[in-house]
Amino acid sequence: MDHRPWAELLADVSDGWGVDYRAVRADRGRLDRYLDTLEHANPDALAADEQLAFWINAYNALVFTLVVDHRPAVSVLEVPGAFTRRQFRIGGRGLTADQIEHGIVRRLGDHTVHFGLNCASVGCPPLAAYDGGGVRDQLAANGRRYLADPGRGARADGDRLMLSMVFRWFAGDFAPLPGVPSSLSTVAGIVRPRRVLPAARAYLPAGLGDQRELGFIAWNWSVNAIARS
Repeated sequence: MDHRPWAELLADVSDGWGVDYRAVRADRGRLDRYLDTLEHANPDALAADEQLAFWINAYNALVFTLVVDHRPAVSVLEVPGAFTRRQFRIGGRGLTADQIEHGIVRRLGDHTVHFGLNCASVGCPPLAAYDGGGVRDQLAANGRRYLADPGRGARADGDRLMLSMVFRWFAGDFAPLPGVPSSLSTVAGIVRPRRVLPAARAYLPAGLGDQRELGFIAWNWSVNAIARS
């Protein structure tokens, strides 16, 4: 599937971290045409990596659309049922953002999917368009870019390494226990947070990862809105 229209839209309205939602509304047809493509696509016919790219792009486009439709909301959490009840037609099915994230994307990919999913909030990883041919490399690169940002991804605070909350919320994906459901692995990760460090070190900038303590950066749920000139 061709995701160039989504990539071109993001190139015009986003700096990778934030989005000029006013510019999107001013040329709303571009977004609507991409959403129509998603609605009428047949993702089940795609190869595995193409499916992963499709569903990450779909998730990001849907949450993106929720914010476009509900500005001037200052947080996506102000949109009633944003992740749990608001459905979009994707591949002929009505799906919520949570159904896409937990029921599809996390099953198709590994822990790096959490570097690709963007919930239209300041705390999120960079917003990018993905393609099936290079989606795994793109996600890894986005992880490195994310953890290089001290306000969002990772930073040293004295002798403590502070990581994004995605490592706490999804500890079961970053540090799975063999034969144990992700939810229980996440509990183990919360009890022993340093279990996620081996996965995190692959993306950390030089100088981070050897701190003796581990903490997590408070998530910023403010809408990732910017104004581009």
